[in-house]
Amino acid sequence: MKRSLRRAIKESVDNLPSGICFADSNGVIVLCNRQMYRLCHVLMGRDLQYLDELRAALKAPADSVTPVDADSSSLQFPDGAVWAFRESKIADTEGKRCTQVQALDVTALYEKRVELEAENAALLETNQRAKRLYAELDRTVREEETFAMKMRVHDDMGLCLLTARRALEENAPLSELQEAGKVWLRVLDRTLASGSAAEEQPEQPSTGAALDELLSSAEGIGVRIRLEGELPKDSANAYLLITAMRECTTNVVRHAGGSEMTVRIQSDERCVTAHITNNGAPPVGDITEGGGLSGLRRRVESAGGTMRLESRPSFVLTITLPREENPK
Repeated sequence: MKRSLRRAIKESVDNLPSGICFADSNGVIVLCNRQMYRLCHVLMGRDLQYLDELRAALKAPADSVTPVDADSSSLQFPDGAVWAFRESKIADTEGKRCTQVQALDVTALYEKRVELEAENAALLETNQRAKRLYAELDRTVREEETFAMKMRVHDDMGLCLLTARRALEENAPLSELQEAGKVWLRVLDRTLASGSAAEEQPEQPSTGAALDELLSSAEGIGVRIRLEGELPKDSANAYLLITAMRECTTNVVRHAGGSEMTVRIQSDERCVTAHITNNGAPPVGDITEGGGLSGLRRRVESAGGTMRLESRPSFVLTITLPREENPK
């Protein structure tokens, strides 16, 4: 009867998916199921007989077994499965104490842990990159503002020089020379403002005022600007096109000897395109982008647009900018 009972208990224990074994008070294994025997064969290369053998094997397993935690209680076996070993003290119905060791298949939990650790590492790297970007943000913004101001000063100084030269060559009345002097003072103020990061930049005029100022300055150097179409409603693109018009205005007089510049602006749902031409002589050879044109290209590309220069059969500057979805 006892033998049949033992056999039934052994069969039940053998059918458990987990490994399990029991050791008496002397550390002798008195019951061990098939799963635990299989695991111990991989750990030690032999059958399990004593509890101390299992403890030693968990601390120093075979080369094919890899610990996955600091206390070596969880091990990854050659087939990729991860087993967690847990030792506990129990007592039978007669009060005799023994030691129970369980081996639980925690492969799914381990894989989830590895996945979470990888995600956490990626998040940490993203956070570190974000911190670096934020640290650079103020400096980048200041540099872009300073660059934009320097471009404006560059263009205005060019217009001032051309206005003064024209007034002197044509023996202009005193009133025109005084007006040129006022422009010089305005340019000087902008130069001082762009060179001081501590001072607040002067408020930018409206696009309409900026355009009127450009048209007036162009007339001062003998260039008439014909504008076909309307400036975009979003101010960023509008200011950028005005900057392009200002650069081309000085180039009309400096390099082409022209007196008229035409700006055709076309818009659709996705972009706004400006074609700038003049009635001056076409460039001789390919156009070399100096400080003004190269700076303009940088600003256009920073805004997500494109800039194309053509020299034959006549000068054409084409700028395409993406439209804002909700222009203010």
